[in-house]
Amino acid sequence: MDERLSRRLQSVIRHGRWITAGTLLCMLVTFIISHSLPKIYAATTYILVVEPRVNATYPIAWDYTLIPTFVPLVDNDAIIAQILQHFYLDRAPFHLTLHRFRQKGYLDVRLPKSSRLIEIDIQFPDARLAADIANYLAQCVAEANDQSNVLETAATQKIFKERLDRAAARLSETETSRIALQKRAQIESREAQLEILLDEKAQVSKQIGSLQLSLLQDDSALKFPGQSLGTEPRTLQLKNGVTSDRLRDRSTKKLDVNDPEVLSETDQVVDATNEGSRRKLADSAVRVAGERRTIEAARSRLPQIDRQINDLLGGTSELRSEIERSDQDFQLASEAYESASHDYRDASVTVAARSVVLRQVSPALVPEQPVGLGAWISAVLAGVLGLALLSGAVAALESLREIRSEPLDPTIKKACASEGTRNL
Repeated sequence: MDERLSRRLQSVIRHGRWITAGTLLCMLVTFIISHSLPKIYAATTYILVVEPRVNATYPIAWDYTLIPTFVPLVDNDAIIAQILQHFYLDRAPFHLTLHRFRQKGYLDVRLPKSSRLIEIDIQFPDARLAADIANYLAQCVAEANDQSNVLETAATQKIFKERLDRAAARLSETETSRIALQKRAQIESREAQLEILLDEKAQVSKQIGSLQLSLLQDDSALKFPGQSLGTEPRTLQLKNGVTSDRLRDRSTKKLDVNDPEVLSETDQVVDATNEGSRRKLADSAVRVAGERRTIEAARSRLPQIDRQINDLLGGTSELRSEIERSDQDFQLASEAYESASHDYRDASVTVAARSVVLRQVSPALVPEQPVGLGAWISAVLAGVLGLALLSGAVAALESLREIRSEPLDPTIKKACASEGTRNL
């Protein structure tokens, strides 16, 4: 092994001039290429993913796994196209297109671990443009996110506004129906009419009671005096003599009549006491008849009053039920309107409570040094690599030459010959 290694080292030394020339050539080519290539400058900025602004009543734990969902918002073709137009990169001297921008790898988006940051790296031949593109991209991403939140707020407000309009229409409808029902019901008028009917019923009942008592009294007054007056004559017969009157006595003397029957006269006189009693009795009978008719009229009036009271009570009860239902509907509509109005007022707060805000932190500064190794360092590294590769190539060639030049072992030769004989 030592002989072989020494032979290989001697072979490398023998070809040292060629190895040195190849190494210098690699260094020269690498230096020329590195020096001729445009310098690349890197600018870095960060975007902070702000947690949703929620109330303390409803705390939520931040989920770091959601951070990658914002990468497509940063690494966005539409924003890159806007950058190309804004900085005139699609014109001379760059003539960049979206495909070429992607192909050259000018944009690199990274996610630092265990953080709410998005790292934006821009590598570009122009140092100032690299910083400007990084800052402009971060601002565009933040504005796009804010615009998305604004659109979401507007959409949410529109939904709540439609709900508020429906609640207002429902409230107006129930209020109109409620007022119309109250006008149609006229509960106060019905209650006043019911009170009048109840008073009338009480008065009629009281009147019937007093008339019945008066009727009993008049019936008693008619019963007993009527029996006693039935046996007594209404008139009295009185006989008076003619001689009791001087004028008649002188007339009879001229007639020369001595019969006492002829000389007497009979007068029929109404009994004043009996007649007065009969008048009172007749008045009592008239009064009794009137009282009976009044009682009958009052008794016939009572059912009418009861029917009217029942009708009023039934109608009033139904109307009260309808009014209660209308009041409940109005109350529910009012609560729904208040809830919809509150939600509409707090729509922006509701969206902000679940919206994520993106803010640029640590703006990119203009880089002073280009990225990558310098031309001399690249040349030295290329020389070291070329020296190693050329030396290895010379050693490999020397090993191959040694293998070809070494004689075969006799045993191996004999085995190969016998194998060839069998094959023949």
